[in-house]
Amino acid sequence: MNLESKINNELIESECLENDETLELQEKDIRQIIWQPKDFSLREFLSMQQDNDLDLQPEYQRKFVASLKIASRLIESILMDVPIPVIYLAEEKDGTFSVIDGQQRLTSFLSFITGKFPNGDVFKLTGLTVFKELNRKTFEDLDKALQTKIKTTTIHTILIKKESNEDVKFEIFERLNTGSTALNEDEIRNSVYRGDYIKLLSELENNKTFDQLVKKDNFKNRMIYRGMILRFFALTEKSYLNYKPSMKQFCNKELRDNRFITQEKQKEYKERFNHCVDLVKVVFGETAFRRYLGAANETQQGTWATTRINMALFDIQMYGFKDYSKNDVLRNADYIREAMIDLMNNNHEFIDSILIQTSNKEILRKRFKIWTEKLEEIISDKNYELRIFPYAIKKQLFDQNPVCSISKQRILAIEDSEVDHIIPYSKGGKTDIENAQLVLRYFNRAKSNK
Repeated sequence: MNLESKINNELIESECLENDETLELQEKDIRQIIWQPKDFSLREFLSMQQDNDLDLQPEYQRKFVASLKIASRLIESILMDVPIPVIYLAEEKDGTFSVIDGQQRLTSFLSFITGKFPNGDVFKLTGLTVFKELNRKTFEDLDKALQTKIKTTTIHTILIKKESNEDVKFEIFERLNTGSTALNEDEIRNSVYRGDYIKLLSELENNKTFDQLVKKDNFKNRMIYRGMILRFFALTEKSYLNYKPSMKQFCNKELRDNRFITQEKQKEYKERFNHCVDLVKVVFGETAFRRYLGAANETQQGTWATTRINMALFDIQMYGFKDYSKNDVLRNADYIREAMIDLMNNNHEFIDSILIQTSNKEILRKRFKIWTEKLEEIISDKNYELRIFPYAIKKQLFDQNPVCSISKQRILAIEDSEVDHIIPYSKGGKTDIENAQLVLRYFNRAKSNK
């Protein structure tokens, strides 16, 4: 294992969303890649940083995660004349540069020269195995010859010029980062499209309610929270009806179109996001964005896939509430929650649409159509409540006797049950507790099919 692999293996590991999408690039766009090779000494990099021409720790970048030992061994590599991997920089519109690949290495080098890490800790060499006599020394403690050797070390650098097409730049950065600590899609996006929109996403990712719903610290640390929020804005601002694959490019376009978003529009976006995330919390609670796995046969009962976020469900659950008032949603919260569980159990078109080729245009439109029409039926149809038992009756029956009236099996979780009309509604049966029986979803569906 080479030095770079060892370093990468000791850096932060993250859980990322699965994404096999590729950018749809035209030949004319590919020809817009403009790059330039250049060798910079560490002295030059330091000068660029001090002149604010190079920002090693912008808010859009991953935090510095190399340990003291790893950073020290990087310094030792310079003293041993070990070749240092290439650094990749992106030229911004104002002529400054952002680090796309090699941030951990470059931060380690410059932190040692300046004497402190980004968090303010003093940088004293630790864990050296070849230059053991330098352990516990700072840069200032080294003799002049070693200081000069470090400062004059040159690193081969690739500059991605500002004239390059930004979608293509996104693709380049993604391909560059193929190691064990590769930048994910959202970290790359936050590098390419820095601006007021990125700052807005940075602010909203700290929403406590959103964090309670997603409950994945590594998603937040790796900026996946920002990517999820951007998806929400892209779909609500441009409408799912205007969606064109890939989701990656669809989100990039939303970010690019509003890169320097006005204060007025930021306020509108914040209100929309807070409105929807609050209602998702009330309606779906800890099961938000998670799939319910219904029983496959009469010997099983359903269960929640609580550890995995389903992005297709995230999209529709957040999107669905954007056009409804809190009163409309809250008075129908139980019906909405039950309808979602029912779709995940019994509507095969819907089930397929949240599991298979979820970024396909037609499949995406299908699941949005199914869910938005169901919401409209629940909230706008005055007869809906006459046909469907309220959750209060279901809870009362479950608390009294959690046994399926058809199979006589014990019902382990209330989510796996339905309330059935003893005398069918179509034959005049009332939707009240005297005409209600608790059944397992599987058996109620089998009964309906017969």
